[in-house]
Amino acid sequence: MGKGCGWLLIIVSVVMILVAVLIAGVAIWADIDAGEKHEAKWKEYNQQVVAYDSIPDKAVRDSLIAELPRPYIRQGGFAALFGMVLGGGVILIALVPLVVGCVLIMIHRRKKRKEKELLI
Repeated sequence: MGKGCGWLLIIVSVVMILVAVLIAGVAIWADIDAGEKHEAKWKEYNQQVVAYDSIPDKAVRDSLIAELPRPYIRQGGFAALFGMVLGGGVILIALVPLVVGCVLIMIHRRKKRKEKELLI
């Protein structure tokens, strides 16, 4: 029983760790992707503002700039932070069954070794 349960705990732990790494990776990737899209929107907005700077009438230029849809100010990094914290927490939790599984396998092997010694 100890060997089977030990291996089951180890397999479950490894799957949990892989899922945690996947969650963290996807969150970081999503944050990087959102940052790139945000920078592209601001670049487009700034190019339009620079194009309007060539208008000699300042009142017309200012009214055109005021009507441009301005991109929101993005506070990036929260998705990456959430993914890393969640992934780290899951990894810490997965370490418990991993250690228990290894201990169960070691106990089972010692028990089998003692049984062999007694038979010899």
